Amino acid sequence: MLISVPEGHGWIYGIILYGIGVLLLAMLVRAIASWVRIDERYAFIRFLAKITDPFILPLRRFVPRVGIFDVSFILGFFLLVTLQILLVQALPLGW
Repeated sequence: MLISVPEGHGWIYGIILYGIGVLLLAMLVRAIASWVRIDERYAFIRFLAKITDPFILPLRRFVPRVGIFDVSFILGFFLLVTLQILLVQALPLGW
């Protein structure tokens, strides 16, 4: 089964929507894995770290941890969702 793009939208819309969506899912899986103490010994978690680190590490330089919570992860997730919404809304119909 192929993933379809909503009627009237082009392939760029799909790339933005599903590309950032996969990134958000990777961040969520990595966060849950860290909560249940699955570390980077596993190849899948290392793969997720390579995908998500470019978005989280720059924020960690500026945003400190608050207790046990990694606020940079939450901020990165929020920024990616905001970027996804803004990019999708900025595209003209048919792109």
